[in-house]
Order: sequence, then C-alpha cells, then structure tokens
Amino acid sequence: MNTYLRRISSIFLRAVAIGLLAFASCSFKPPLFAQSTHPYTMTSDVAFHTIGDQQLLADVYQPVGLKQNAPVVLVVHGGAWMSGDKWMPSTYARMFAENGIAAVSINYRLAPAHKFPAQVDDVRAAMAWIHDNSAENHWDVTRFGMFGYSAGAHLCSLVAALDDEPWEKVRFTTSLPQDDPLWSKLHRPVAVVAGGTPADFRALPAENTMLAYFFGGSPAEKPNAYRYGSPAELVSAEDPVTLFYHGTKDLLVPIEQSEAYFKEQQRLSIPSEFVRVEAMGHLLTFMDQKARTNVLRFMKEQLAVE
Repeated sequence: MNTYLRRISSIFLRAVAIGLLAFASCSFKPPLFAQSTHPYTMTSDVAFHTIGDQQLLADVYQPVGLKQNAPVVLVVHGGAWMSGDKWMPSTYARMFAENGIAAVSINYRLAPAHKFPAQVDDVRAAMAWIHDNSAENHWDVTRFGMFGYSAGAHLCSLVAALDDEPWEKVRFTTSLPQDDPLWSKLHRPVAVVAGGTPADFRALPAENTMLAYFFGGSPAEKPNAYRYGSPAELVSAEDPVTLFYHGTKDLLVPIEQSEAYFKEQQRLSIPSEFVRVEAMGHLLTFMDQKARTNVLRFMKEQLAVE
C-alpha cells in the first residue's frame, strides 16, 4: 500500500472531524495583499438546479463597472464530500470579484445521503447554469476557470479531466444519459486551481470501506467508481493547465497525492504549476495568504485579466 493509503486509513475520519470543526469556527477575513479596486455585488442563495424537491444554491459574486465581459470562475467547497457549504471559500470568491473575475460559489448534494456521482453531476449542473446565464451577466465563458479545495478540488479536477474523455469512461461518473442537453453546455475550463487535492483512489484495498459513504461501497463492490472517480486515472495531454497547492504537513490529504498528479501532467507537457505550502496542514493551507496570492496571480494570468 502506498504512503497516502497507509497514512490516510488511520487518520481520515478523525482529521475530517477536526477539520470541519475548525472550518465552522473560523471567521475568514479578506486577504491582506494589494488588490484591484473593482466594485462587485454578491447575490446569495441563487437556485441553479432543482433535483426532486431539493434546490441547489449558489452565491454569485459579480464585478460591476467593467468595460468588457468578465471571466468567470466556478468555486467548489471542501468538506470530505459529506459536509461544508458555499460560504466556506467566500474569501477566494471575493478575491476573484475584487479583481474583475466573476465567481459562482456552489453547494452540492452531500454524502452519505447522496453517493457518487451525485456531486460530480451537481458541478456539471452549475457549469450549465453558468452557460445559460452568461449573456445576461456579461460573462465570457471562453475564459472559464474552476477553483476547489480538498473535496472541491477533487470534483473540479475530475470534471476537467473528463472533458476530453469518451462516453465509455464518462458514463461511470454520471447519472445523466448520453443525450442529455446538459452536455452541450459544459465549457472546457481554461484553468483549474486545485488545493489539497485527493486525486487517486485506485490502490485502496478491495475490501476497504473507508470511502464507502461517498462511493457507495468498497473498491470490490464499486470498482469503476473508484477508478474513474480518480482524476489521476484520466490525465491526458488535452487537460487544462492547473495550479496545485498543498501543505507539506497535510495529514488529511498527504502531499504525495497532488505531487503524483502534477508529475503526470508534467510528463504530458501540460504547463501546470505546483506550490508547496511549507509547514502547513490542510486547513491552514486553505487560509494561507501566500497561497491565495498565488491563486489570484495564476487565475489572472490564465484568464487574461489585466
């Protein structure tokens, strides 16, 4: 068993509980580094998709007073796929909006009540909503980015990696039929930011049930979910450029997960970047000012923002 699996098997649930408690108790403050002066509006609890009697909601951070259409970033929260909320990455969403980049921060259905691939389909539904509402909001979907941390980074990376994959693989990551009109509304992201990314579940022992609450069973029971739910399985030369950032002291998602994924992208000549956040754990990396500075720099470069 690799380093990631040896370490995560014994600490996963305890670390999740600690991490979620810390997230819930934190009061996030705006980043301290210099920013542009773009004013923006924030509209909360915008319904972007309805499934049965459940509405999925987004907070929309909209720059105002721009002379041209704004790029737009989909922001996806973490929380081990079983907790969390769209307010958690609000520091990042505000940062984007203050620098002329629209941000749509979403909720998605949570495990264990909703198993994989519900969360993946909810990210896709948000992308389709962005497509449908781009004209009235003056969003330039040719400059579309994705930001996620932890479980959110997994979902963003997975959707981005699947963009150029055949239906034979995609079908294991969706409950939607191949002829659903949603597929025609998914814009390939220009850039992805993935922080603290869990990227590879393929080497988990066949009978391991640690992630059954998310995948719906063990690897023996759900082999295709674990395989095609791993972004590392789907790396190809056409994948979007990615900024990975990861704490060197992350005990929830050890840094080897992101490093291996990044190195595979490098092997295929994808000009991605990797930022090691020294001596930081999972939560503190998310909150780190220097990490946020790199996220903003990368998004502005990739989405062509002055």
